[in-house]
Amino acid sequence: MIDQKLKTFMVLLEEKNYSKTAERLYITQPSVTYHIQNIEKEYGIKLFENSKTFELTDDGKLMLEYAKNSMIENEELVNNFKKKKDRQVLEIAFTNMLSGVRNQKNILSNTGDNLFFNCYSYHHDIILEKIKKGEFDFGIIDHNFYDDKIEGITLFQNKIVLVAKANGKFQNKDRITREMLQHEILVMGCEDSGLYDATMQAFKNKNIKLKNALILKGGSPDLIINLVENYDAIGFVYENTVIDKINNGTLKVLELLNYEPYQNVYLIYSRTSVIYKNKQMFIDKFKKNKEG
Repeated sequence: MIDQKLKTFMVLLEEKNYSKTAERLYITQPSVTYHIQNIEKEYGIKLFENSKTFELTDDGKLMLEYAKNSMIENEELVNNFKKKKDRQVLEIAFTNMLSGVRNQKNILSNTGDNLFFNCYSYHHDIILEKIKKGEFDFGIIDHNFYDDKIEGITLFQNKIVLVAKANGKFQNKDRITREMLQHEILVMGCEDSGLYDATMQAFKNKNIKLKNALILKGGSPDLIINLVENYDAIGFVYENTVIDKINNGTLKVLELLNYEPYQNVYLIYSRTSVIYKNKQMFIDKFKKNKEG
């Protein structure tokens, strides 16, 4: 489901008027302003060069591209996981860094042909709360959790890789040094994401300092990749979220000696909710796949 803030941003660019945007979305004008300000605050960017003409900054253009991609992915999810009238559909939420239609389908691919899903993308804390409220059946998260009301299964370890634009300034390099990191633009997941925590913890474990590096943060794999490509930067992402771009030669993997971080991915669900047939079938499929 596309983020309401992104939807507001896209409609505002079409209407170029806050009042008309509010009317079209059936919200108040202050809500439109709040959504735009919230995007800028969350990502630490400025969306508009000129608030009267709605001319976009470079960051604003990146955000628009990300919003369009999110809309396309949302439509594809609806088509691929649409509800069957005679089937029980499972409600599953993924953390933002595991979002993306292809990645979600890969994770769910071995759970059986007779299971159907509605998939969503949220921050891990929101997923935990919604599971406890019964709004979601499951969460698939890349973040450690400690909650006595939540049961969890470790599914696999996600490898974090360093990537760069294949035809950029690193095209003739396969390995970088710690010293080089100090003077490059680095793109990571947003703070408090599992990707960011694992990336930074690995730096700490290897005593790698980044005090002179310029660090940008993206809220999803797509946004991280866009920043890498636009700024000719080095990105830190889960390998399975960018494997297509690596295979088709759009991105290349860079090696940093003795730096190979991983982050666990968990299937989580409520300890207290009713475990109906399809929900138990889903749990059993994952346990069987893990044992196999």
